Amino acid sequence: MTAPVASAAVDSIPAQLPGDATLLVAEVVLVDPIAAPADSAALLPQTADVAIFVAPAEGLPAISGEPAFEVKAIAIGSVLFDLGDGYSLSIDEAQSAVFVANGETGETMLVWGAAMIALDGAQAARFWGTTSVELGNGTKITMETVADAAVADLFRLDRLTVTRDTRAMVITGIAETVLGDLAVAQSLDGEAVDAATRDGLTIVNDLTGRWSDEYGNDVTQAVFDQTAPGRQYGPGKRTLSLGEISRAITSFVTYNQIDSLMLTIGRNRVDTGGRRAGAEIQRQLALYAGATARRAPA
Repeated sequence: MTAPVASAAVDSIPAQLPGDATLLVAEVVLVDPIAAPADSAALLPQTADVAIFVAPAEGLPAISGEPAFEVKAIAIGSVLFDLGDGYSLSIDEAQSAVFVANGETGETMLVWGAAMIALDGAQAARFWGTTSVELGNGTKITMETVADAAVADLFRLDRLTVTRDTRAMVITGIAETVLGDLAVAQSLDGEAVDAATRDGLTIVNDLTGRWSDEYGNDVTQAVFDQTAPGRQYGPGKRTLSLGEISRAITSFVTYNQIDSLMLTIGRNRVDTGGRRAGAEIQRQLALYAGATARRAPA
């Protein structure tokens, strides 16, 4: 004999709401149905009064611009986005937290507090300077930090740039140091937004679900240490990622600006003795760029 399951429905909504109010309706799911005899179904009400929580509009995250990524849910200090292909991204301002999950693959990324990060539930690591994570569906999430005003050598997540092809959004006000300033600006000019945002250290999720840096190294704290103050990708550093170098090659070859490309790459890496350490890189890139330019149609 199957026990009846009760459900609740909104009977009515106020005809008018204050001009500065937004209606938030949360779905209620009865996880554990109450066991009852079948003949008790007649005693269960067909409708029920449901209290609606009405929040001032200014308490919600500000979302502006052309709709690029779908907003799945919004509440005071938090917002949930659909990144496509099973990926979701949620922001919790009160915890300074960013959570990315894919229900189909089990892939997760959690960033919180003083720039702590955990990939797929692994042991948490810490980063300092700008760090980008490329998801399995090509979405890039670039995390920019800001120095804590009160604690030396402490950096907090300050700005999130999310791009995928032509879609982009920039999320600010994530830190809990100032509550109520969470804001999202969306755009359909993703390539331009991506080009204007430095990658910093780049972490990639490959087709096997493995996390690595651009050079194929497994992601450990040692990899994130490259973002520490004074290191290659530390705060204020202008080191190019491999992706940025690749895009620079394409751009420079297109406009036959090989000399400018060599100057850019030459300045990108300097050894500890102060001498240019990228001579061989320059040579190889020059050979590649020259061959590509010769193959390009006139």
